[in-house]
Amino acid sequence: MLLTAAFYFVVLPVFSRLLKFFPALVIGTMIVIVGVNLVKVGAVLVTGRPGTPGFGDTTNLLLGMATIAFTVDFYWLFSGVLRQLAVMLGLIAGTVLAFLIGSTDFGAVTGGGLLNVPQLLPFGSPQFNLPAALPLMLYSLASMAEATGQTVINAEAVGKEIDQRTDVPKTIRGDAFTSLLGGFLGMPLMVTSGENIGIVRVTGVRSRYVTAAAGVVLILIGFLAPVTRAISVIPSAVVGGTAMVVFAVITVLGVQMLGRRGNLDDHSNTFICAVAIALGLLPILIPGVYSGFPPNVHILMESGVAVGAFVAAVPDPASWTPPPPHPELRFVPRLR
Repeated sequence: MLLTAAFYFVVLPVFSRLLKFFPALVIGTMIVIVGVNLVKVGAVLVTGRPGTPGFGDTTNLLLGMATIAFTVDFYWLFSGVLRQLAVMLGLIAGTVLAFLIGSTDFGAVTGGGLLNVPQLLPFGSPQFNLPAALPLMLYSLASMAEATGQTVINAEAVGKEIDQRTDVPKTIRGDAFTSLLGGFLGMPLMVTSGENIGIVRVTGVRSRYVTAAAGVVLILIGFLAPVTRAISVIPSAVVGGTAMVVFAVITVLGVQMLGRRGNLDDHSNTFICAVAIALGLLPILIPGVYSGFPPNVHILMESGVAVGAFVAAVPDPASWTPPPPHPELRFVPRLR
């Protein structure tokens, strides 16, 4: 973790120079892939994983669908602040329904202490092993590409013009710094959460002060053990139903960017976008498709976002041909 966090800072200047190859076509393609992948993550919370006990449980499916229906109903019936809270109200309504039909487990609420205090270096003194950190470093490259798309699409959601080469590295530095601190506390790699973009678009709340206040609330909740145990009561199917709505909004934002700024009227752009989405969705739709590849290659290929970004960033071969010289320009020898 610590080596990967340091790797972020080392490779970021090089990555920043590559951002010129991330036009709207690339960003839009990445966001579509990110959104589809996240919708799948939310759907798995509802259905369970194929081949596991309880997969496709009818009760969970009904809870997930009911949560989505509650969220949509609240959004259309209310206005103002209540409409902005439609996602949270849908989550609460789904939890209440789960309680009424007996699908909640309160066993985790009782018992335990009052405070959760993080422990410094919970696994003992760090033992740095570069080969062991290499797979996580490779994953961080895919994370940087994903953070690029999320930063740009979040700016689109709030109607702000940004400079990719200056603003995207800020997001990545934030991930790196948080990962560095988390490494000392035994935490996994910290990456930008795509669901936040969907929340911003659905609620219409664009204030950074609200975001900072939410961060403070989350930190306080993390210390309060009874609150974290109470949150665990919410069934995964309800969480998944809410997540599917929020994540689907991200996909729509990617489609909007492609439609407005991707220049899909150009057949070359349409073809590149199609191939990038196809290859980017392959590991998402068929998990383990690259399991036969070497481990380090497997890590990169399994990231549909990284694959889609790389394919979409490949320029049109027609653009490689230098433009013909201007007819008025002629070579005139210089006489002495």
